[in-house]
Amino acid sequence: MRSEFRFPNATPILMAVILAGVILAIEKATAIEQSFPLAYPQQLPPIQPEHFTFFPAMAVIFLSAYAAAVIGWALLFAMRRSGMHRLSEMPPVQTQK
Repeated sequence: MRSEFRFPNATPILMAVILAGVILAIEKATAIEQSFPLAYPQQLPPIQPEHFTFFPAMAVIFLSAYAAAVIGWALLFAMRRSGMHRLSEMPPVQTQK
């Protein structure tokens, strides 16, 4: 099957940069929102610094998914179902001179 349309190689990098910008904007907006009281004050308080709550949560999610994948692979490897045992049983490649 041939595909005529191909994404440029820089697409994942640019998408990651855009996602990081959106996340930083959300964190800053949350900090600004939490700085203001519910009522309209006469004098505005200083804006609180942002507390990056998104990044630690995403780190926990990625690390737990990674740990689950490693445990799953270890179980498959122990049951000899991962395919690694087939590589060791392959005959060596004959090179032509």
